[in-house]
Amino acid sequence: VAIVQISRIQIRRGQKLTGSGVPQLAGGELGWAVDTRELYIGNGSVSEGSPAVGNSKILTEHDNLFAFGDQYQYLKGDATMLTGTTATTPVTRTLQDRLDERVNVKSFGVKGDATDVTVKLQQAIDQLWINNSTKGDVLSRVVLSIDAGEYTISSSIKIPPHATIIGAGSDKVIITQTGNAPIFETVNSASTPGSPAQDATSTTLNQARHIHLKGMTLKHTSTNVGLKLQSCRESIFEDLIIEGGWTSGATLLVDQIGIRMACLSTAVNTIRNTFRNVQIKGFTRGIESKYDIENNLWDKCIFETLGYGIVFGDGTVINNAGMLTGPIHNVIQNSKFQDIDRNAIWIDTGNYNTSDNNVYVDVGNNGGTEANAAHPVINFTYGTALSNVSAGDFFSRTRWLSFDQSLITGFAYIPEVQGPAIYDMEFSYRFNVVQYTSFVRVLRAPGESDRAVYIDYVYRSGSIDAVRTGTLEILINRSLSTATLTDSHSYVGAALYEPNISFQATATDENGDTEVDTVVVEMLNLTSADTGTILFKVKYKS
Repeated sequence: VAIVQISRIQIRRGQKLTGSGVPQLAGGELGWAVDTRELYIGNGSVSEGSPAVGNSKILTEHDNLFAFGDQYQYLKGDATMLTGTTATTPVTRTLQDRLDERVNVKSFGVKGDATDVTVKLQQAIDQLWINNSTKGDVLSRVVLSIDAGEYTISSSIKIPPHATIIGAGSDKVIITQTGNAPIFETVNSASTPGSPAQDATSTTLNQARHIHLKGMTLKHTSTNVGLKLQSCRESIFEDLIIEGGWTSGATLLVDQIGIRMACLSTAVNTIRNTFRNVQIKGFTRGIESKYDIENNLWDKCIFETLGYGIVFGDGTVINNAGMLTGPIHNVIQNSKFQDIDRNAIWIDTGNYNTSDNNVYVDVGNNGGTEANAAHPVINFTYGTALSNVSAGDFFSRTRWLSFDQSLITGFAYIPEVQGPAIYDMEFSYRFNVVQYTSFVRVLRAPGESDRAVYIDYVYRSGSIDAVRTGTLEILINRSLSTATLTDSHSYVGAALYEPNISFQATATDENGDTEVDTVVVEMLNLTSADTGTILFKVKYKS
């Protein structure tokens, strides 16, 4: 069919903001407001079935949806949920208000596509917590969420007071620092967007505090600090992996630190922070502080592939600013240290710090096995560190250097815990007993310092009627290179056999350097063809 005419459909149009505005349209009639780019349709009359006379607005690409979303109601339609005073007066909110409850880094253009987000991530943090118009307002202390993804930064991200940054989880949110700077570092609330304040301006009123970081991996490709806490108090760090590039045997670099903790003064301190389920690996030192940090807690953490695990008080100059005592009253508990080249914990200055119920595996061996033991697992330095505690800790070294027969001779017993401290460790060991016509080595203990070793034992003969229980007390005198043994025991059985069991202790030089390093406990059993067992329970006190 030939086209003989083209017609255009015309709708009523005019301006909304001039004259009388949009007129009443006939039922089904369209009206276009040219000046505001809005489209309307007439409702029609009530007689036609319309619920009300008037015009209805038709949404177009030029409309703001949030302007119409002003009737959000929690569980709307659920008669059992009363949000207002009565069922007919529910609490309603705008959609914008509802969505602003939480903010995501995506709202500031931060994408998890491995591109550099330094500026945008810092902008998000600055605008939320140190924006001059809202800083200090409790209502501004919102949660900033980070979705799973890879995020690259090239300079340090400054974290102000009250910042709460929650990622989707460690190994789900990976933030990689490519620059030679800390990944995150805390600042005080004198900071303004784009201008972080120096710590010299910190006071107890504005210092970094009440920060919460959770659910992310912080990875460093350079040799700088992972997390720098500067005069930071009462904050929580959990479900974090802090990872550097250090490997066993590599050079120990001064700034390649997992978490560095500092403070302006003893009053403006890094104090009462909690680290829970934090894994630190690939650094010269996992944790480091020479300042008066106090009452910080590490719980259920993992320290792995490090030169040192935790170093307190190295470099402390007593009476310098923030260095009146060195680190004190800090607790590491329920945590694991594995593959640490030197000390898992080294306290050079500072007191009343506690290692409680931790596990130490392959520590102090310079990357080797316990046959290569070269450093104490825990080192409380003689001098200013006098009142630190190891309690209930497990050391893999104990088995190998105490009673494993492959290392019972010729290997110096480098201690689990060295230095002046309250050191209370115990372990049990059972082995089969045969006739020994001369003294044989059955147990060893560290001999590098004065200490007491208490060995509870139970001997049961399998060939005669004899049960002997007792306690060996061994006092090690380092200056005299002696080990004095006292055997207090009870015996049940034929009296003839009671003297057949005896023990002796000797201070020895196992590695041939002319210094006593090990105490050897030897046993004699004159019972002919004996097939008994003996159980040792050993406790050290230093």
